[in-house]
Order: sequence, then structure tokens, then C-alpha cells
Amino acid sequence: MAWATTFGGAIAATGKGPGRLRTWAAIATVSFVCYILARIVDGRAAAAFSVVGVGACGWAWLVARALFDPAERDVRWAPVVALVVAVSGGLSELLPAGGMAGRVAGNIYALSGSAALLLTFVEPFQRYGRDLPAVEKRFRFAFVAVYAVLVAASVLGLRAASDAAQDDLIKGACAVVGLIAVLAAVWFRQAQPLAARTVRRAPTEDDARLAERLRRLLADEAIDLRPELKIADVAARLGEPEYRVSQGISTALGFANFNRWINHHRIARAKALLARPDERRSILEIAFACGFASLGPFNRAFRDEVGATPRAYRTAMRESAHIDRAAAASTVSSSGARTPGAR
Repeated sequence: MAWATTFGGAIAATGKGPGRLRTWAAIATVSFVCYILARIVDGRAAAAFSVVGVGACGWAWLVARALFDPAERDVRWAPVVALVVAVSGGLSELLPAGGMAGRVAGNIYALSGSAALLLTFVEPFQRYGRDLPAVEKRFRFAFVAVYAVLVAASVLGLRAASDAAQDDLIKGACAVVGLIAVLAAVWFRQAQPLAARTVRRAPTEDDARLAERLRRLLADEAIDLRPELKIADVAARLGEPEYRVSQGISTALGFANFNRWINHHRIARAKALLARPDERRSILEIAFACGFASLGPFNRAFRDEVGATPRAYRTAMRESAHIDRAAAASTVSSSGARTPGAR
């Protein structure tokens, strides 16, 4: 297990992820390793390792918070909850099980530990939205799936355990899987940082260059006309990570996310078509022609961008064009009527 401890220390010392992610990952790694060792060794060493290891679920929850919340600092109460889990769990291991203090510590540990387990499951759903990159959605799905399987295996396995040896084996195996999952999740997040939802930073030179490549791609290949276009497709086309494309769009191009950027250009095409008096295609056909896969998303995107439905916009544009033609005809007629008098 020395490799896990070394890796945890490396996470704390290096990397590009948020500082709190590295901190909680290092503490969680140490806690998991101690929990695993407590299942392997005997005597006082096992008791000492167990005191540190029982807090693993609390520290793992803080890791989950840091994985899915890009803020630089945790809210104040979150570390307190994890500390309650660790301290109450440690006291429940040290104090006599039959005494009042031991029972109180055990009850607090059971309640706070259960809360941490539940909150860990909830974290991937925080700040989840349709604008998340596909790779981020897959990561969150995998996190929830692995965590659910791990909890289910732990509960069912412990119920089926017939003696202390089997109990330790199941707990140790689940802890090993949990440790591997934590390290893998931290590795992924450092490779794919989650963009902070804070005040938009000024674009860098790299952002500006990437934005220019995005503009050229849009102009040269009309990628907005592809109904199933995803940010992953654009990132692969440019040879850039998805998070870099997302940053370039939000900083240098000024759009909230990839979908807003693409829909802005699709709606611009749609407005031009809807404003043409000789355009006979239906609203649905225009939606398809501009890169939308169905009418509902087109209507919503158009209303968000323009403030009116496509039908209302078309009607207003045609009425405006009719008024302009009538005014022009009236001007020509008046000019013709005055010409004989001028002679």
C-alpha cells in the first residue's frame, strides 16, 4: 500500500486541479490505506490504523465535493462534518463499546457517516446541466455507477458474512476499490478541470487563437448546420481538450457555453430566412435547414435569443416589409402625380 500513500502525497504537492481537491484526496488516501491495513494486521497496530481509517467516508465525501464543485474553497460546514465523522469514528474505536461515551460516539459516527455516504451520492448531480461536455457527463455517470455498486456490494456482502474474517475481507476489498476509484477520479479531474462558474476572466492569447480557429471552422465548414454536433466533435476536430474549447468560447467569444454559441449562429441563419418575403418553407423546414433536429429546441432557442417565437418573428418581418413596400409605392405614386404639374 506504500504506492497509494506516495501517490496521495504527490497529489497534494503537484497538479493543476483545485487546491482543496489535492488536499482532501491526500487525506482520504491516507485514511483509506489505514482502513485497509486495519483489516490485514492484528493487535495494537490494527487498532491504531482503524482509528484513522474509520474517517474515510467523510474525507471521500469532501473529495467528491471538490470533484464536482470548482470553487477554490469549501463552505465552512463541510470540513466540520468530515471532522465529526473522523473524530466520532475514532472515539468509537478507542472507547469501551459498552460504556455511555462509547455508545454516544458510535451513534454520532453512524449518523454522520451515513450522511456523508448519502451526500457523496448527491454531489455528481450538483451543477449538472445539458451544457456539460459529453466526457464530463460520462465521468459523472461512471462515478455514480461505481459508487452505487460499491455501496450495494458492501451492504449485501456484510449481511452475508458469517464470521469476522469474512467481514474484514469484504470491508478491505470495498476499501481497495474505493481507494482506486478516488485516485482515478482525481486523475481525471486534473486532466479535465471543471471550469469555475465565477466572474468571467479576461481571455488569454491562447484563448484568442483558439477563438479564431473556432470562427474559421464555423465559416469554412458550416458546422452549425450539423444537428447532432457536440463540443466533443469540435474538440476532436481542433485537436484540443473539451475544457479548452469551452474556455475559448466563454472567454474570447463571450458565450456562456458551447450550445449558446452554436445556437446563436443557427438562429442568425433562421432570422435571415424568416425575414425573406419569398421564403415559402414552413417553420419546421427552416429549423431543419438551420441545424436543429426538431421544432421544440428550435422554438426555445429562438425565443431565448430573439425574445419572440419564430412564427411571431416571421409575421412581424412580413408586416414590416409590407409597410415598407406600401410606403415606397406611395412615394412613387406621389412623385408621378406631381410630374405633370411641374411641366
